Parts: sequence; C-alpha cells; structure tokens
Amino acid sequence: MKDLLGIGKHSDYINRYFDESNLKSGIYVSSVVILLELVMIASVVTRQFLPETKRSAEWFFVHIGCYAILLCSALVLFIYSVFHLKKLSANRKCWEVLKYIFSIVSIVFGIYISFMDYKKGEQFITLMTMTIFVFCFVVWRPVYSILLLGTTYGLFFFICNHFLPATYATKVNLSIVFLSILMSAINAYHQKFKEASKDEKLEHTQEILLKLAISDEVTGIANMPYFRSQALELINNKTTEIDKLIFLFLDVENFKILNEKYGFWEGNLFLKNFADMIEKVFKDSIVAHFSNDNFVILTKNEAVQEKLLTIRRNLLSMDYDIKLGLKVGAYRPENRECLPLIACDRARYACYTIKKHYNHDYCEYDNAMAAQFQKKQYIINNIDNAIESGDIKIYYQPVVNAANGRLCGLEALARWDDSQYGFLSPVDFIQTLEEYHQIYKLDMYVVEKVCRNFVYAKENNLTLIPVSINFSRLDFDSINLAEDVENCLQKYGIDKKLIHIEVTESTLSENDDRLKELLKKFRTNGYALWLDDFGAGYSGLNVLKEYDFDMMKIDMKFLTGFSGNAKARRILKNIITMAKELGMSTLTEGVETEEAYQFLKENGCEQIQGYLFGRPMPDNEFYEKLKAGIYMLDELNS
Repeated sequence: MKDLLGIGKHSDYINRYFDESNLKSGIYVSSVVILLELVMIASVVTRQFLPETKRSAEWFFVHIGCYAILLCSALVLFIYSVFHLKKLSANRKCWEVLKYIFSIVSIVFGIYISFMDYKKGEQFITLMTMTIFVFCFVVWRPVYSILLLGTTYGLFFFICNHFLPATYATKVNLSIVFLSILMSAINAYHQKFKEASKDEKLEHTQEILLKLAISDEVTGIANMPYFRSQALELINNKTTEIDKLIFLFLDVENFKILNEKYGFWEGNLFLKNFADMIEKVFKDSIVAHFSNDNFVILTKNEAVQEKLLTIRRNLLSMDYDIKLGLKVGAYRPENRECLPLIACDRARYACYTIKKHYNHDYCEYDNAMAAQFQKKQYIINNIDNAIESGDIKIYYQPVVNAANGRLCGLEALARWDDSQYGFLSPVDFIQTLEEYHQIYKLDMYVVEKVCRNFVYAKENNLTLIPVSINFSRLDFDSINLAEDVENCLQKYGIDKKLIHIEVTESTLSENDDRLKELLKKFRTNGYALWLDDFGAGYSGLNVLKEYDFDMMKIDMKFLTGFSGNAKARRILKNIITMAKELGMSTLTEGVETEEAYQFLKENGCEQIQGYLFGRPMPDNEFYEKLKAGIYMLDELNS
C-alpha cells in the first residue's frame, strides 16, 4: 500500500530523476500557459473595446488580474526551469516552492474561472485543463495527487453546489473528470518511478563496472591500466611541470613471509591497509597497485623522502612479529614523450638493483642503469632471433678423472656472440632471461645443440663423451622439462646416459614438493642428477637431506686462497667424505693449480674441472682437438 500511495522514502537518485523530469515538463507547461494567458488577455482586452461584448470595469479588471497572476507564475516557473535545470541539488527547495506556488495559482485560477462559467450554465473546462496541467505534466506522489485533487474538486463542488444545487449530470461529469485525472496522475507517477528505478539500477551497475575497470580488486585503489591513463593525461597536460614529477616503485620487504605465516586473508588485509596508507601520505598523487606487494606512485618531487620515512615508520609499528621494510626505486621523466609504462619499468628496475642491499632502501634510475636496462631489453627482445641465427654458441669445458687426469666428461655452456654488443656476459643474459622467465628458451636450445653434436660425433666415429647441462629452477615451472628433454633425446636417438641434469643448489628449497617430484621423474627415467655449486648458497645441508643426487659439484669458492687456507682444506676434505657417505660422487670446480689438484686427488674427489685442464671452448674447436687426439680419454669413454 505504501508503494501504491508513494509514501516510501525515495533515494537521492530518484528524487533528482523526478525533479529533472518535472523541470523539463515545467518548461513545456509554463510555455503553454504563458501562450494561453497572452491569448486570453488579448481576447479580453479586444472584446472590451467592442460594444456588443463589453463587460463592466470590475469584471474586466478581475479577469485581467487573474490572467496576469497566472501568467506571472508561469513566467517565473519557465525562467527558473530554463536557468536552473542543471542545478537541481543546489536549488531543490526553491524548485519545490515554485512548483507549489504555480500549482496553487493554477488550481485557484481554475476554480474561480470554472465557477464563473458554472454560474452562466457552462462546463468546468478551465478547472479540468488546469488540473491536467498540474497533475499530469508535473508528477506527484499518488498520496499528494489524491489529497490535492480531492480537495480541489471537493472545494469546487461545494462552492458550486452552494450557489446552485448541482444536477445529476454535473455530479457524474465532475466525478468522471476527477477519477480520470487522478488515475492518469497515479499512472504517470508509477511509470516515472519505474523508469527512475530502472535507470538507478543501470547507473549503479555502470558504477560497479567502472570501478572494476579502474580499480584493483584487492586494494581498492587504481589498477595499472587506469594509472597509466591518468599518468599519461597528467604528463600531456601543458600546465604540468614535468621536471617536478617523479615515479616511485614500492616493494614491501618480507611480505611473502607475512602471507605464509598469517594466511591469504590477512595478507590481503595488509595490502588494503598499506594502499590506504600510501594514498593518505601521498595525497593529491596518482597511486596504484602494481602487483603482489608492489605499488607505484606518480607524485610531485616534494618532500618525497619525508613521506617515505612516514610509511616506513608506519610499517614498523604494525602489529606483526615480522620486520617489514620498504625498498623504493624512482624515475624522473625527462620530457612529455615519457610513457608511464616505461617510467614504471625504470623505477622498478632501480628498486630491484637494491633489493639485496641491506643498507640501501632508495635508488633513482640513472644513466648507468639506463645502459644496463637497455641491454636487458635488448636481450629479451633478441633472444629468439639469437637462437634462430646461431648467435648463441655452445662451449664445452672439459671434466677430467681426478685419478688419472684424463677426459671423462664435458659441461655445456652457452655463449652469446652478438653483432651489437659483442660477447655478452653469461651473467648478464642468463640473469635477465631468468628475471623475465625466458630462460627455458636458452636451456632447451642447449639441449638441442648438444644432441646435434652427439649426432656429429657419431657420424665422424668420435667417442661420445657425457655432457652435463645446467637447468634453471624456472625451467621446471615454465615447461614440462622432463618430457621435453626426453622428446629431444628420442628425436636424435641419444642415449640418456650421455646427459647429466645439473640443478643449482641455490634454486632448491626443502619444502618444494613439486620440484622434488619432477627431479624424481628424471631419475626414474634414467638420467643422472647433479647438484651444482654446492656450498655457494645457505641451504646446502637441507638440500642434501631432502633431495637425491648422483654427483655433487663443489663450488669453486672453496679454492679461493687455497694455498694458505687450512680451513678450506679441512672443509673440502669433510665435504668429500660426507658426499661419499651419502652415496654421491664429487666434482670440484675452479681447479687452477697443481697443488689444489693433488689435494683433491689425495682426498678422494673423483672428478676435476677448471682452467688447469682446459677453459670453455667452442664446440667445433673441441671436436677438432678430439679428432687430433689432443685429449686423452678416460678408459670408461674409450
């Protein structure tokens, strides 16, 4: 019943919708009334000058006055509606007052003129016309329509009936007009309310979709596409002083530990609170969630360090038993041609250069970084072409049997001979490919080239020497490594005993069940697993406990300053002994002196690798030396 009568409270949107509709209708209604009243005034004045239609002065002035009052109210309504249509929120009370004044004037005018007509035996056309104007063109709540229409027609009937008892026909006609206008008014309200409700839902849906399109789901702040569009708009604005802007890339330290300890929901809550904190500290700046625990800011280069210090203090004061820190990279745009995507990448690059530096928490992108960054971009953009064109070469470094110094194996290494940069450092391109998750392309290329070299050795009746190949931890995540290696060997008809799978110690962790299963699959398929760079990381003993390997490659760092370092000798001796007790063979890298070689040989190290026995060399050079008999082969490979 409340909905039927329109008693319920409307939302602000529906109120604005009704007001805008009524204002537009007000323009049409008031313009029609203005035109009618001007015609009526002109008619009355004209008739007053004709002898046969002339009325008394009292009648003339009363009617002219009525027309003039209605004309003025309609004129005010028209002017207000035109000038204030787009200012509803600021002038709603004024509109309500004018609406009621015009309605009351129209109704009173209709009652008076129709009463005068009734006395002459005419119909109440004027009242009907004016109530149609008031109750159909301006949409009222049904309860107001019932009260106002009932009062209007009740008062009119009372006045007329008091002057001259109404006939049955008059009563019926008056009732029909009353009900018709009332039903039309109620119907107009419900139709308009339905339209308003539908539009409100659509607008609400659009707001949700817009929010989803421009905001981050976890933090509620801007997402990266919206950040880039806003940043680009700011940079392109001619009033913006480019030299006073700075891009910041924020990386929360130890968030991963917090997420693992407190759970997913608490981690998301932290990110939400952290995002709110950034927006509060960097107000009037563009802030966005980049990914995971990373955020980006485009702000004025004013008191940046003080603001970052505030954020760091807030991080330290958070109620977690984990020490949270903040690393920040920065980039200053040089001109308006700067793209936000590139600017964020450069700020991120600056941040990552200090990620492992305990005493540095802020770094700005400079020319040296620009050169390094460009090299990284070049590597990523040209890795496919380098593989296809053969710019990446396979180098072999000899591995010898420690007991007799004879060749027993090779390690395959990748070298990039580039037309622009010359020989790229393996440290540069391998780390870059790992950073951008492209390392699997290089590693599988090495497998392919090694297999082709085996085919070459077979065709030239050369001894097939086992080759160890290094694989990145990321290979196991990017591709189906065990299956891809197996397929490659089958393609070229290579015995899997000739391939040794090397995995670096630093890439392993004790709780990586998936990696354990993948490595186990290699061993089940008959491949030898080698643990590379043992001792270079911090998790060596845990790795030995959790994983099974056939060969332990002892890192070359143990041989640094070997000649006068008694501790290094004891450590090496114990590592070799431990490996034997665990059922692993040992190979020591970086052997450059006869003294180191003799020590390792005497203490049971089975295989040796280092410059003392040969540097890495191109595959074609190695095979030329093998054909020439320069290398003495171990009996197991002869």
